[in-house]
Amino acid sequence: MKQRDRQEKIMIEGDIYELTLIWNRDLLRRSAVGMPPDYAFIRKNGVYFATIGCSSNLNGFIVEDFHLALETPQWSMKFDYQNINTIHFTDILVRLPL
Repeated sequence: MKQRDRQEKIMIEGDIYELTLIWNRDLLRRSAVGMPPDYAFIRKNGVYFATIGCSSNLNGFIVEDFHLALETPQWSMKFDYQNINTIHFTDILVRLPL
């Protein structure tokens, strides 16, 4: 599976959503198991809106509202059997509470 860095921007109802997904290629080459990306998040109007939890060796990922490390997220969406490298950004956004 090829990991693809992504910088995408979409405007929906006057709000600008930005997807950032950046993989650390050096760590991926040296890893025997899956690695998370260095950066995986969505911003809304320049403010962090959601974090993305994924791994380089698995299909499926989770998108949660942006929250502090020890807090429980207010919402969480699971994308089973989807590939974060190939799914369209709009397909992610339609499932989130915007």
